[in-house]
Amino acid sequence: MQVQNTGINIWAGSKKTEQTLKRTSKELNRILEKLSTSIRINSASDDAAGLAISEELTTRIRGYKMASQNIANSISAFTIADGTGRAVSEILQRQRELAAQASNSTLKDSDRVAIDKEFQLLSKEIDRISQSASFNKQGVAAGEGLASGSAVIQSGPESTDQITMPQIDLRTAITGISEVSLLTLEDAVKAIGTLDEAISSVNTQRSTLGSAVNRLESTVNNLSVAIINTQAAESVIRDQDMAAGLAELTRLQLLQEGSQRAFSRFKTINSNHILGLLG
Repeated sequence: MQVQNTGINIWAGSKKTEQTLKRTSKELNRILEKLSTSIRINSASDDAAGLAISEELTTRIRGYKMASQNIANSISAFTIADGTGRAVSEILQRQRELAAQASNSTLKDSDRVAIDKEFQLLSKEIDRISQSASFNKQGVAAGEGLASGSAVIQSGPESTDQITMPQIDLRTAITGISEVSLLTLEDAVKAIGTLDEAISSVNTQRSTLGSAVNRLESTVNNLSVAIINTQAAESVIRDQDMAAGLAELTRLQLLQEGSQRAFSRFKTINSNHILGLLG
């Protein structure tokens, strides 16, 4: 009876060691995967709650990055609009010079006709460059497209993170010089005041553009900080602690080695026990 109990105990010990060895091998493979990928959560089974939080953070990170790209594109559009505004402002300054010249009584009306021709051509040039200025085939300086006042910039990961682009319209019909002429002395004198208002209007719109660019640049800086902080938080949850992982790897390797030796020893003892029974 004692011999039978010994055989049962040897068999039970052998099975327990075998189960431990399988479990250790499985855990060893898992830690090796984490160390090789540097990621602690490779599947939902590793940490279901951690995976959900990590994926949410990843979504926000990607949203921040895309918002930064959106803003960069918008700043480019504003830069084009401001360049157009600068060109229009220079043309208006030239037109004001012409109006001042035509306001001189030493000139005859026939002289003013020649001056007015240049003035009208400059007005047409203002309309041309305002309507042709565009970004990605969308207008930026003629009150339509990106300059309509209703275009929005997705400036963050949430649907509510939006900035409305300002309305910009540099056309002569808006600045009030489309009907201005220098054909008579009275027209020329009146034109000076109108041109002053037009120049003021263009300067105001350019100031609006500058303020919008400053706001967007500030938003980009905030997004950069948010990306860094969110990536750090996501890394804490998802990434593998290499020092802890190596320590766990060493522990499991030692445990596996011990289990293998124990299992081998149990097999030897069990074989000798069976041979003893047969003898």
